[in-house]
Amino acid sequence: MTALVRPARAGDPVPVIDLPTLQSWIEKLGFDVTAVDATALRIRPPASDGEALPPFIVQLSENWVVLSILPMITPGTYREADLGRRLLAANRDMRLAKFALDKNRAVVLCAELPTESLDYSEIADALHRMVDYARQFLVEFARKEG
Repeated sequence: MTALVRPARAGDPVPVIDLPTLQSWIEKLGFDVTAVDATALRIRPPASDGEALPPFIVQLSENWVVLSILPMITPGTYREADLGRRLLAANRDMRLAKFALDKNRAVVLCAELPTESLDYSEIADALHRMVDYARQFLVEFARKEG
Protein backbone atom coordinates (compact mmCIF):
# COMPACT_ATOMS: atom_id res chain seq x y z
CA MET A 1 0.00 0.00 0.00
CA THR A 2 1.37 3.41 -0.99
CA ALA A 3 1.36 6.20 1.58
CA LEU A 4 -0.76 9.20 0.69
CA VAL A 5 1.79 11.65 2.04
CA ARG A 6 5.47 11.03 1.57
CA PRO A 7 8.18 12.39 3.86
CA ALA A 8 9.81 15.66 2.80
CA ARG A 9 12.90 15.33 0.62
CA ALA A 10 15.75 17.66 -0.22
CA GLY A 11 14.61 19.94 -3.01
CA ASP A 12 10.93 19.86 -2.00
CA PRO A 13 9.30 23.28 -1.92
CA VAL A 14 9.44 25.01 1.43
CA PRO A 15 6.05 25.78 2.99
CA VAL A 16 4.95 29.30 2.13
CA ILE A 17 3.88 30.14 5.68
CA ASP A 18 4.03 28.25 8.95
CA LEU A 19 1.72 28.25 11.96
CA PRO A 20 4.13 30.08 14.32
CA THR A 21 4.41 32.97 11.84
CA LEU A 22 0.65 33.10 11.43
CA GLN A 23 0.20 33.01 15.20
CA SER A 24 2.67 35.88 15.72
CA TRP A 25 0.85 38.04 13.16
CA ILE A 26 -2.50 37.41 14.82
CA GLU A 27 -1.12 38.10 18.30
CA LYS A 28 0.38 41.36 16.97
CA LEU A 29 -3.20 42.40 16.10
CA GLY A 30 -4.23 41.97 19.74
CA PHE A 31 -6.13 38.70 19.37
CA ASP A 32 -5.89 36.00 22.06
CA VAL A 33 -4.44 32.90 20.39
CA THR A 34 -4.49 29.26 21.47
CA ALA A 35 -3.00 26.45 19.41
CA VAL A 36 -5.54 23.69 18.74
CA ASP A 37 -3.17 21.34 16.90
CA ALA A 38 -0.31 21.48 14.37
CA THR A 39 -2.51 23.17 11.74
CA ALA A 40 -5.14 25.15 13.65
CA LEU A 41 -5.51 28.07 16.05
CA ARG A 42 -8.47 29.28 18.11
CA ILE A 43 -8.51 33.07 18.34
CA ARG A 44 -10.62 35.73 20.06
CA PRO A 45 -10.82 39.34 18.91
CA PRO A 46 -9.50 42.05 21.22
CA ALA A 47 -12.01 43.35 23.77
CA SER A 48 -13.94 46.36 22.52
CA ASP A 49 -17.11 48.30 23.07
CA GLY A 50 -18.94 45.95 20.71
CA GLU A 51 -20.67 42.71 21.55
CA ALA A 52 -18.38 39.76 22.26
CA LEU A 53 -17.98 37.45 19.28
CA PRO A 54 -17.58 33.69 19.23
CA PRO A 55 -14.00 32.49 18.78
CA PHE A 56 -12.52 32.10 15.32
CA ILE A 57 -10.85 28.98 14.03
CA VAL A 58 -7.79 29.52 11.82
CA GLN A 59 -6.80 26.49 9.75
CA LEU A 60 -3.58 26.32 7.78
CA SER A 61 -3.09 23.95 4.86
CA GLU A 62 -0.41 23.89 2.20
CA ASN A 63 -2.28 26.31 -0.06
CA TRP A 64 -4.89 28.07 2.10
CA VAL A 65 -5.50 29.83 5.38
CA VAL A 66 -9.16 29.44 6.31
CA LEU A 67 -10.65 31.80 8.90
CA SER A 68 -14.03 30.77 10.34
CA ILE A 69 -16.41 32.05 13.00
CA LEU A 70 -18.54 29.02 13.68
CA PRO A 71 -21.17 29.01 14.72
CA MET A 72 -21.80 32.72 14.64
CA ILE A 73 -25.55 32.44 15.01
CA THR A 74 -27.21 29.17 15.98
CA PRO A 75 -30.52 27.83 14.65
CA GLY A 76 -33.48 29.17 16.58
CA THR A 77 -31.83 32.53 17.28
CA TYR A 78 -32.50 34.03 13.86
CA ARG A 79 -35.57 34.73 11.74
CA GLU A 80 -35.79 31.66 9.50
CA ALA A 81 -38.25 32.97 6.89
CA ASP A 82 -35.92 34.95 4.64
CA LEU A 83 -32.52 34.00 6.00
CA GLY A 84 -31.14 32.91 2.62
CA ARG A 85 -32.07 36.21 1.00
CA ARG A 86 -30.55 38.21 3.85
CA LEU A 87 -27.30 36.20 3.75
CA LEU A 88 -27.01 36.66 -0.02
CA ALA A 89 -27.71 40.40 0.31
CA ALA A 90 -25.03 40.69 3.00
CA ASN A 91 -22.53 38.67 0.94
CA ARG A 92 -23.09 40.95 -2.07
CA ASP A 93 -21.82 43.93 -0.09
CA MET A 94 -18.93 42.16 1.63
CA ARG A 95 -15.34 41.76 0.46
CA LEU A 96 -13.14 38.80 1.31
CA ALA A 97 -15.45 37.05 3.82
CA LYS A 98 -18.82 35.41 3.24
CA PHE A 99 -21.70 34.08 5.32
CA ALA A 100 -22.85 30.47 4.88
CA LEU A 101 -24.94 27.84 6.64
CA ASP A 102 -23.31 24.75 8.10
CA LYS A 103 -24.92 21.29 8.04
CA ASN A 104 -26.85 22.14 11.24
CA ARG A 105 -28.17 25.43 9.74
CA ALA A 106 -25.96 27.57 11.97
CA VAL A 107 -24.71 30.76 10.33
CA VAL A 108 -20.93 30.82 9.86
CA LEU A 109 -18.64 33.55 8.56
CA CYS A 110 -15.60 32.38 6.60
CA ALA A 111 -12.69 33.72 4.58
CA GLU A 112 -10.08 31.84 2.56
CA LEU A 113 -6.68 33.31 1.80
CA PRO A 114 -4.13 31.68 -0.51
CA THR A 115 -0.84 31.05 1.29
CA GLU A 116 1.23 32.01 -1.73
CA SER A 117 2.76 35.43 -0.99
CA LEU A 118 0.49 35.85 2.06
CA ASP A 119 1.65 38.68 4.30
CA TYR A 120 0.74 40.35 7.57
CA SER A 121 -1.39 43.05 5.95
CA GLU A 122 -3.65 40.48 4.28
CA ILE A 123 -4.25 38.63 7.56
CA ALA A 124 -4.88 41.95 9.32
CA ASP A 125 -7.35 43.05 6.65
CA ALA A 126 -9.21 39.73 6.71
CA LEU A 127 -9.51 39.61 10.50
CA HIS A 128 -10.58 43.26 10.80
CA ARG A 129 -13.20 42.80 8.07
CA MET A 130 -14.55 39.64 9.68
CA VAL A 131 -14.87 41.30 13.08
CA ASP A 132 -16.60 44.33 11.50
CA TYR A 133 -18.94 42.19 9.39
CA ALA A 134 -19.80 39.93 12.32
CA ARG A 135 -20.63 42.83 14.60
CA GLN A 136 -22.52 44.72 11.89
CA PHE A 137 -24.75 41.82 10.93
CA LEU A 138 -25.07 39.98 14.26
CA VAL A 139 -27.89 42.21 15.45
CA GLU A 140 -29.77 42.04 12.12
CA PHE A 141 -29.49 38.27 11.69
CA ALA A 142 -30.31 37.52 15.29
CA ARG A 143 -33.70 39.25 15.04
CA LYS A 144 -36.39 36.61 15.21
CA GLU A 145 -39.25 39.00 14.50
CA GLY A 146 -39.98 40.76 11.18
